[in-house]
Amino acid sequence: MRREGRIRVRFLLIPLLLSAFVAGAQDYKIRAKVDLVEVPVTVKGSANKLITGLTKDDFAVFEDGKRQTIATFTIDPVPLSAVVVLNTGLSPGSLTKIQKSITALAGSFSQFDEVAVYRYDKFVTKVLDFSKDQERFETAMQTVRDLEPDAQTNTRLPGELERNPFSLPGPVINGAQVVPPGQIGIFVMMPPATSSVLHDAMFAAANDLAQRERNRRRMVLLVSDGQTRGSDQTLQAAIQNLLEKGVQVYSVGLDLPFPHKKLSVLGEYAKATGGDAYYVDSIQDIESSYARATETARNQYIIGYNSNNEISGQGPVFRDIDVEVIGRDLKTLHRRGYYQYP
Repeated sequence: MRREGRIRVRFLLIPLLLSAFVAGAQDYKIRAKVDLVEVPVTVKGSANKLITGLTKDDFAVFEDGKRQTIATFTIDPVPLSAVVVLNTGLSPGSLTKIQKSITALAGSFSQFDEVAVYRYDKFVTKVLDFSKDQERFETAMQTVRDLEPDAQTNTRLPGELERNPFSLPGPVINGAQVVPPGQIGIFVMMPPATSSVLHDAMFAAANDLAQRERNRRRMVLLVSDGQTRGSDQTLQAAIQNLLEKGVQVYSVGLDLPFPHKKLSVLGEYAKATGGDAYYVDSIQDIESSYARATETARNQYIIGYNSNNEISGQGPVFRDIDVEVIGRDLKTLHRRGYYQYP
């Protein structure tokens, strides 16, 4: 009788366990489907004027070309978790401009924002860990104020002819230097270009921001000339890391002539992550760009949707995002996409 009772108990337990497993599997599917994709969006009109006052019905969101149903929409300002990334391997003139604008940089953040600071040239150095204390920020930035320009800094722009004070000037035809007769075979030794590990700095900043609270806007404020040499990370790897960590990049480009603004990696970082790029020359313009960047990042339209795309295979899959303002010729700034995991 005891053995018969045990058998009955076992048979009763089997369907109960199967039911629990199926229910658990169903719960897992439901949870997988409710992952919300949030897209901060900035809208600009003519003369780059910020457009406010739009509603949920003004927007259309597409993922891989498929229109998505907007599930959430908010315009409430949020505090920032920001990493300031400073290129301190600049020319003496550009470095001096950064040093003179540090007070304005500190003032561009509110009492609710938390800020960390990195600087880079040949290496990446953390100047300040995340803090809301402006006095602590100012104290830490004294190390940047005290920096002397590197005499070896190569300020040559991409594509510009290398110049050497010991070389003889030669004629130039159609932008190409011509070796004069009698100088064939003469070598001019150029000093090696100094490293400028921009991509490594951006990679480190994204990893740092990934540890911050999710209810804050994660941003990098990058101040640089856009040149990069000697990074272990590539531009693509750095951008992927920023996208996976939900970080926007706002670039402040110093002393770049017009042709190089369009080709600079500063614009690539901003465009891919949904931030913006400002190309400035004067100290006044540098200071105003700090305030514009933080104000824009803090006040965006936040659109949320549940993706109707499904992954076939192991993943992850990169999903392209496009956000439009319906029926109006307005420019939208938002991240290029995101990586969807199974």
